[in-house]
Amino acid sequence: MTRKRQRALIRTLCGLGLPAQTLAPSLLPALRVLIAAHSAAVFWVDDRFEMTGLYAERLLPPAEMAVYYKRHYQDAATGFPNAFRARADGADPVSAITLSEADQAGDYFREVLSRLDAHQILYGVLRDGSRPIGQISFYRGASDTGFSSRDKEMLRGLLRYLSLGLRPQPATARPSAQTEAVEEWLGIIAKDGSAISAPSDWLRLVRLLAIEKVTPRTAHDELRVVQEFLQHICEGLDATDVGAVDQVDSEHDSPWGRFRIRAFRLPDTEGQRQEQVGLLIGRYEPRTLALARGTGASRLSPRQREVALLLAEGKSNKEIAGELGLQLNTASYHVKQVFTRLQVHHRDQIEQVLLRLAHEGIVERRSDDDARVTRSD
Repeated sequence: MTRKRQRALIRTLCGLGLPAQTLAPSLLPALRVLIAAHSAAVFWVDDRFEMTGLYAERLLPPAEMAVYYKRHYQDAATGFPNAFRARADGADPVSAITLSEADQAGDYFREVLSRLDAHQILYGVLRDGSRPIGQISFYRGASDTGFSSRDKEMLRGLLRYLSLGLRPQPATARPSAQTEAVEEWLGIIAKDGSAISAPSDWLRLVRLLAIEKVTPRTAHDELRVVQEFLQHICEGLDATDVGAVDQVDSEHDSPWGRFRIRAFRLPDTEGQRQEQVGLLIGRYEPRTLALARGTGASRLSPRQREVALLLAEGKSNKEIAGELGLQLNTASYHVKQVFTRLQVHHRDQIEQVLLRLAHEGIVERRSDDDARVTRSD
């Protein structure tokens, strides 16, 4: 996909009107196509520049997050509120740093940034009008090059849209009636809710499931809250009308989106039940978001992407013309072009093609991320 098409996709995603917490997990990977980084994060702040929430593709474990809040968050030199205030007061909303050897010798780097492999950081201040509302950050590792002037310019050009898409909104517990699975991870836990074996992405999903707002301020409670949540899930294997069962499926809605959990008992080597539970967690995104990502992965022009999304909603040519302010003949022409470029013959095929393209985009992006990690290693 060209950079122009990817920028158009970012603008589309930010204009969907979704809650920021629902949008962020899908938006940050799309941004990293334009601004190469191993991970990214978004932070939300209040009027005092105190962090009120965050979403990070790489999260510090709860214990280490608690240490960060206790030892570094309010530090005059490295603390978040002061550092964010300085960036918000600056003439340029975009800035970047490369950690020097002296920086890397400090406790803040050893206890926080090194755990995230954050040797180069690109910052962008998000605003609602003139009021700072948050920050978006991109991270590169020790073996990566620093962020260039081109990276900064790219972020500057996107900040207006990112500020719109990531602005805080009243949380909704049910983001969409129709959703699409975008990631799924397996972890193994004990029945008391303690993790035995799990990848970092599984742990990230669990924290989003169990905690409405992830912040350093409440990190000291996270481990208990997450463990109690997982323990409750495990109790479902025993507390059913028919007695003990081997598997329980459940759906959970949160400000972060919709999740599906499949909990199942793990047999021991002799086929007997034991106290370990497998937990397969899937994160779902609103179908409107998946469809928009699908148009971004297509060869459609910006106008054709708008038409394709309306076709996926079941709109007629006349309705499309009305919504986009076009003449009926012009709308019909764009519809024909969408059919040709997506290689479909019927309107009801468009939605499935866009969802397939969105899924293929996720697979391709993960392959690119894996390759980047391999090169870094």
